[in-house]
Amino acid sequence: MYNRNKKKQPFAVFFILSVLFLAVCGILLFILPQRTYSENENRYLTTLKAPSFSDFLDTSMQKNLTDGANDQFLCRDLWMKLATAMQRAVGFQDIGGVYFGKDGYYFERILDSHLSDTRWQNNLRFLEQFANTYDTDVSFLPVPSKGSLLTGLLPANAVLFQSDRLYAKIPQMLRQVSFLDIRPVLLEHANDRQLYFKTDHHWTMDAAYLAYTEWCRTQGIKPAALEAFEPGCVRKDFFGTLYSKAPDFHAQPDHFFLPVHVPEATVTIDGRQTDSIYDWGKLDTKDQYGVYFGGNFGRIEIHTKNSTSKKTLLMIKDSFANSAVPFFMADYQTIVMIDLRYYNQPISKLIQETNPSETLFLYEISNFAQDTNFFKILK
Repeated sequence: MYNRNKKKQPFAVFFILSVLFLAVCGILLFILPQRTYSENENRYLTTLKAPSFSDFLDTSMQKNLTDGANDQFLCRDLWMKLATAMQRAVGFQDIGGVYFGKDGYYFERILDSHLSDTRWQNNLRFLEQFANTYDTDVSFLPVPSKGSLLTGLLPANAVLFQSDRLYAKIPQMLRQVSFLDIRPVLLEHANDRQLYFKTDHHWTMDAAYLAYTEWCRTQGIKPAALEAFEPGCVRKDFFGTLYSKAPDFHAQPDHFFLPVHVPEATVTIDGRQTDSIYDWGKLDTKDQYGVYFGGNFGRIEIHTKNSTSKKTLLMIKDSFANSAVPFFMADYQTIVMIDLRYYNQPISKLIQETNPSETLFLYEISNFAQDTNFFKILK
């Protein structure tokens, strides 16, 4: 006679084991030491705290418990990789705002809807007004986004913002600003050099060097050969910010190259003085790109020692400029780098103080299109 109970036993065992597993994980949340920071995600984690009486009167206790349990869950990084693997297995190409492309490349999913045409055109107007206001040669170097340049590595049917439409607006709206379109030189070397990190949105040392040579061409400067900077591989296990959004078992780390030989300089970072543009300790952390200056800061001044140049370069920029500036150092006595996300002093006062002969705006193009701080250049 057929016994239906035998068929139910495996399901009952699975149910009991699942409940036990979740119960054990829940207990361990309150027993094991709590992590305050995730190297992989590059953010601070929510820690579970003992509730106070007032927490029972609102939703703060529930929110802390929910967020804390999510952040402190046992083997969180492993579960994130498993979640990515499962989504990829069923055919997802976009996970956590990241496309998985060919040859191990990650691409940030930025759509036209993420960008504002009004803000893009306003920022261009601010830039043109800046050039009309100050006695300094102004240049704009928009860095193409990874997905707009390496189109052959994108997954099938990937949708990204129309960068060509943004580029077309630049010469239409800028009259007093020199526009450096580096797309041709990057495309020329796309097959023989790695221009972008596989698991990060930033460009590599090679791409930054190519941009520097284009800058030199427009300024009548003879660029130094890349070999003169003695490029060296400083890490072989670089995983970037896109990997943090969608960690995967099959992700391929990059080799991280730096121009090791750069001119001696005195560097002032938001008032703190150091003798190097590199924070070597960052190479031992998840944020290895932070080796440039230790991260992003409002104002960085580089005074190159033994420079034959007397010129000052003002560079208003995002993080893409950090890897380009080592190549500029020999051609300027002083380089002042301003990141408008963190700098709130009047730019007019800065111009008067530094008297730059050239001003370079260097941004990744979608960052520039989304920048809500760009109005500060007219303060």
